[in-house]
Amino acid sequence: SFGKEHAKQSEVADLKEFFQIGQEVPADDPRKARYPDNVHVAEIPDFTKLGLQLYRAFEKVGGELLKAIAIHLELPEDYFEAHIEKGNSILRAIHYPPITKEPESAIRAEQHEDINLITLLVGASAGGLQLLNKDEEWLPIMPEENEIVINVGDMLQRLTNNYLKSTTHRVVNPPREEWHLPRLSIPFFLHPKSEMDLSALPKCITAENPLHYEPITAGEYLDERLREIGLKK
Repeated sequence: SFGKEHAKQSEVADLKEFFQIGQEVPADDPRKARYPDNVHVAEIPDFTKLGLQLYRAFEKVGGELLKAIAIHLELPEDYFEAHIEKGNSILRAIHYPPITKEPESAIRAEQHEDINLITLLVGASAGGLQLLNKDEEWLPIMPEENEIVINVGDMLQRLTNNYLKSTTHRVVNPPREEWHLPRLSIPFFLHPKSEMDLSALPKCITAENPLHYEPITAGEYLDERLREIGLKK
Protein backbone atom coordinates (compact mmCIF):
# COMPACT_ATOMS: atom_id res chain seq x y z
CA SER A 1 0.00 0.00 0.00
CA PHE A 2 1.00 3.66 -0.32
CA GLY A 3 3.60 4.72 2.25
CA LYS A 4 4.64 1.16 3.13
CA GLU A 5 8.07 0.82 1.55
CA HIS A 6 11.11 2.97 2.26
CA ALA A 7 14.78 2.89 1.28
CA LYS A 8 17.14 0.99 3.58
CA GLN A 9 18.85 4.14 4.86
CA SER A 10 15.63 6.19 5.16
CA GLU A 11 12.71 6.21 7.59
CA VAL A 12 10.56 8.30 5.23
CA ALA A 13 8.25 6.24 3.01
CA ASP A 14 8.47 6.46 -0.76
CA LEU A 15 5.59 8.15 -2.61
CA LYS A 16 4.36 4.99 -4.32
CA GLU A 17 2.17 1.93 -4.16
CA PHE A 18 2.52 -1.30 -6.12
CA PHE A 19 1.00 -4.60 -7.19
CA GLN A 20 3.24 -7.66 -7.40
CA ILE A 21 3.11 -10.91 -9.32
CA GLY A 22 5.35 -13.71 -8.07
CA GLN A 23 6.50 -17.12 -9.22
CA GLU A 24 3.82 -19.67 -10.06
CA VAL A 25 4.47 -23.41 -9.92
CA PRO A 26 2.11 -26.41 -10.31
CA ALA A 27 0.15 -27.54 -7.26
CA ASP A 28 2.24 -30.72 -6.97
CA ASP A 29 5.57 -28.91 -7.19
CA PRO A 30 7.72 -29.31 -4.03
CA ARG A 31 8.29 -25.54 -4.01
CA LYS A 32 4.56 -24.70 -3.98
CA ALA A 33 4.51 -23.91 -0.25
CA ARG A 34 7.19 -21.23 -0.79
CA TYR A 35 5.20 -19.35 -3.42
CA PRO A 36 1.75 -18.17 -2.30
CA ASP A 37 -0.87 -17.91 -5.03
CA ASN A 38 -0.93 -14.62 -6.89
CA VAL A 39 -3.89 -12.33 -6.32
CA HIS A 40 -6.06 -12.34 -9.44
CA VAL A 41 -7.66 -8.99 -10.26
CA ALA A 42 -11.33 -9.83 -10.77
CA GLU A 43 -12.21 -6.34 -12.01
CA ILE A 44 -9.67 -6.54 -14.87
CA PRO A 45 -9.26 -10.21 -15.88
CA ASP A 46 -6.58 -9.47 -18.47
CA PHE A 47 -4.36 -7.79 -15.85
CA THR A 48 -3.16 -11.02 -14.25
CA LYS A 49 -3.12 -12.91 -17.56
CA LEU A 50 -0.92 -10.32 -19.25
CA GLY A 51 1.14 -9.92 -16.09
CA LEU A 52 2.02 -13.62 -16.07
CA GLN A 53 2.89 -13.51 -19.78
CA LEU A 54 5.18 -10.56 -19.13
CA TYR A 55 6.67 -12.36 -16.11
CA ARG A 56 7.65 -15.36 -18.28
CA ALA A 57 9.06 -13.11 -21.01
CA PHE A 58 11.21 -11.20 -18.51
CA GLU A 59 12.28 -14.48 -16.90
CA LYS A 60 13.47 -15.80 -20.28
CA VAL A 61 15.29 -12.62 -21.32
CA GLY A 62 16.85 -12.29 -17.86
CA GLY A 63 18.19 -15.81 -18.16
CA GLU A 64 19.86 -14.90 -21.46
CA LEU A 65 21.44 -11.82 -19.88
CA LEU A 66 22.77 -13.92 -17.01
CA LYS A 67 24.35 -16.29 -19.56
CA ALA A 68 26.27 -13.31 -20.95
CA ILE A 69 27.27 -12.24 -17.44
CA ALA A 70 28.44 -15.79 -16.65
CA ILE A 71 30.63 -15.79 -19.78
CA HIS A 72 32.08 -12.41 -18.76
CA LEU A 73 32.87 -13.81 -15.32
CA GLU A 74 34.59 -16.81 -16.97
CA LEU A 75 31.98 -19.17 -15.55
CA PRO A 76 30.11 -21.89 -17.43
CA GLU A 77 27.44 -20.27 -19.60
CA ASP A 78 24.69 -22.13 -17.72
CA TYR A 79 26.05 -21.20 -14.25
CA PHE A 80 22.89 -19.30 -13.24
CA GLU A 81 20.37 -21.53 -15.01
CA ALA A 82 19.66 -23.99 -12.20
CA HIS A 83 19.66 -21.19 -9.62
CA ILE A 84 16.98 -19.09 -11.36
CA GLU A 85 14.71 -21.91 -12.56
CA LYS A 86 11.52 -21.47 -10.50
CA GLY A 87 13.31 -18.67 -8.67
CA ASN A 88 11.70 -16.08 -6.39
CA SER A 89 11.45 -13.35 -9.05
CA ILE A 90 8.93 -10.52 -8.80
CA LEU A 91 7.11 -8.48 -11.43
CA ARG A 92 6.06 -5.19 -9.89
CA ALA A 93 3.60 -2.69 -11.34
CA ILE A 94 4.39 0.60 -9.57
CA HIS A 95 1.98 3.52 -9.36
CA TYR A 96 3.30 6.90 -8.23
CA PRO A 97 0.10 8.88 -7.54
CA PRO A 98 -0.20 12.61 -8.24
CA ILE A 99 1.52 14.70 -5.57
CA THR A 100 -1.20 16.68 -3.78
CA LYS A 101 0.83 18.46 -1.09
CA GLU A 102 4.40 19.42 -0.27
CA PRO A 103 6.21 16.10 0.40
CA GLU A 104 7.78 15.67 3.81
CA SER A 105 11.39 15.28 2.62
CA ALA A 106 10.33 12.33 0.47
CA ILE A 107 10.68 11.66 -3.22
CA ARG A 108 8.85 9.13 -5.32
CA ALA A 109 11.58 6.57 -4.62
CA GLU A 110 14.60 7.44 -2.47
CA GLN A 111 18.03 6.35 -3.68
CA HIS A 112 18.59 2.64 -3.24
CA GLU A 113 20.04 -0.51 -4.73
CA ASP A 114 17.90 -3.48 -5.70
CA ILE A 115 18.13 -6.71 -3.70
CA ASN A 116 18.14 -9.27 -6.51
CA LEU A 117 20.60 -10.50 -9.17
CA ILE A 118 19.51 -8.16 -11.97
CA THR A 119 16.53 -5.88 -12.61
CA LEU A 120 14.93 -5.43 -16.02
CA LEU A 121 12.88 -2.29 -16.67
CA VAL A 122 10.98 -1.26 -19.77
CA GLY A 123 9.85 2.31 -20.30
CA ALA A 124 7.82 4.25 -17.76
CA SER A 125 4.92 6.61 -18.36
CA ALA A 126 7.03 9.61 -17.30
CA GLY A 127 10.61 10.56 -16.50
CA GLY A 128 12.16 10.78 -13.06
CA LEU A 129 14.43 7.72 -12.96
CA GLN A 130 18.03 8.69 -12.23
CA LEU A 131 21.23 6.65 -11.92
CA LEU A 132 24.29 7.53 -9.83
CA ASN A 133 27.46 7.07 -11.87
CA LYS A 134 31.03 6.48 -10.69
CA ASP A 135 31.66 10.23 -10.60
CA GLU A 136 28.80 10.67 -8.09
CA GLU A 137 26.64 12.38 -10.73
CA TRP A 138 22.91 11.70 -11.10
CA LEU A 139 22.03 10.93 -14.73
CA PRO A 140 18.46 10.86 -16.08
CA ILE A 141 17.48 7.46 -17.51
CA MET A 142 14.56 7.12 -19.92
CA PRO A 143 14.51 3.95 -22.03
CA GLU A 144 13.36 4.41 -25.60
CA GLU A 145 11.04 2.06 -27.49
CA ASN A 146 12.39 -1.51 -27.62
CA GLU A 147 15.01 -0.74 -24.97
CA ILE A 148 15.38 -2.34 -21.53
CA VAL A 149 17.27 -0.80 -18.62
CA ILE A 150 19.34 -3.39 -16.73
CA ASN A 151 20.46 -2.88 -13.12
CA VAL A 152 22.94 -5.05 -11.27
CA GLY A 153 21.44 -5.94 -7.88
CA ASP A 154 22.98 -6.56 -4.46
CA MET A 155 22.96 -10.35 -4.82
CA LEU A 156 25.15 -10.18 -7.92
CA GLN A 157 27.36 -7.61 -6.20
CA ARG A 158 27.87 -9.99 -3.27
CA LEU A 159 28.50 -12.95 -5.56
CA THR A 160 31.19 -11.01 -7.46
CA ASN A 161 32.67 -9.39 -4.33
CA ASN A 162 31.93 -5.86 -5.64
CA TYR A 163 33.41 -6.55 -9.10
CA LEU A 164 29.95 -5.91 -10.53
CA LYS A 165 28.54 -3.01 -8.55
CA SER A 166 24.90 -2.75 -7.57
CA THR A 167 23.25 0.17 -9.38
CA THR A 168 22.29 3.10 -7.15
CA HIS A 169 19.16 4.76 -8.51
CA ARG A 170 16.14 6.83 -7.49
CA VAL A 171 12.92 8.32 -8.85
CA VAL A 172 12.72 12.06 -8.29
CA ASN A 173 9.57 14.15 -8.10
CA PRO A 174 8.52 16.00 -11.25
CA PRO A 175 8.50 19.80 -11.48
CA ARG A 176 5.68 21.33 -9.44
CA GLU A 177 3.65 22.06 -12.59
CA GLU A 178 3.57 18.29 -13.26
CA TRP A 179 2.64 17.16 -9.74
CA HIS A 180 -0.86 16.32 -10.96
CA LEU A 181 0.51 13.63 -13.29
CA PRO A 182 0.90 10.07 -12.00
CA ARG A 183 3.80 7.82 -13.01
CA LEU A 184 3.64 4.13 -13.87
CA SER A 185 6.54 1.71 -14.31
CA ILE A 186 6.97 -2.07 -14.45
CA PRO A 187 10.31 -3.48 -13.24
CA PHE A 188 11.13 -7.19 -13.06
CA PHE A 189 13.34 -8.24 -10.16
CA LEU A 190 15.13 -11.44 -11.15
CA HIS A 191 15.79 -13.53 -8.05
CA PRO A 192 17.34 -16.96 -7.68
CA LYS A 193 15.93 -19.75 -5.54
CA SER A 194 16.30 -19.13 -1.82
CA GLU A 195 18.97 -21.78 -1.32
CA MET A 196 21.47 -20.23 -3.77
CA ASP A 197 24.79 -19.60 -2.03
CA LEU A 198 25.86 -15.97 -2.46
CA SER A 199 29.38 -16.57 -1.15
CA ALA A 200 31.83 -14.58 -3.27
CA LEU A 201 33.27 -16.35 -6.30
CA PRO A 202 36.90 -17.32 -5.53
CA LYS A 203 38.18 -15.64 -8.71
CA CYS A 204 36.65 -12.33 -7.55
CA ILE A 205 38.70 -12.36 -4.32
CA THR A 206 42.19 -10.91 -4.85
CA ALA A 207 44.86 -9.02 -2.94
CA GLU A 208 43.56 -5.80 -4.53
CA ASN A 209 39.93 -6.77 -3.83
CA PRO A 210 39.79 -8.72 -0.54
CA LEU A 211 36.62 -10.46 0.62
CA HIS A 212 33.90 -7.95 1.53
CA TYR A 213 31.01 -10.19 2.62
CA GLU A 214 30.24 -13.08 4.93
CA PRO A 215 28.60 -16.17 3.38
CA ILE A 216 24.81 -16.01 3.11
CA THR A 217 22.08 -17.64 1.06
CA ALA A 218 19.77 -15.72 -1.26
CA GLY A 219 16.80 -16.51 1.00
CA GLU A 220 18.54 -15.29 4.14
CA TYR A 221 19.67 -12.12 2.40
CA LEU A 222 16.22 -11.41 0.96
CA ASP A 223 14.65 -11.85 4.40
CA GLU A 224 17.18 -9.44 5.92
CA ARG A 225 16.60 -6.77 3.27
CA LEU A 226 12.79 -7.01 3.31
CA ARG A 227 12.89 -6.23 7.02
CA GLU A 228 15.17 -3.24 6.41
CA ILE A 229 12.82 -1.65 3.85
CA GLY A 230 9.61 -2.21 5.83
CA LEU A 231 8.03 -5.03 3.79
CA LYS A 232 8.48 -7.70 6.44
CA LYS A 233 8.24 -7.58 10.22
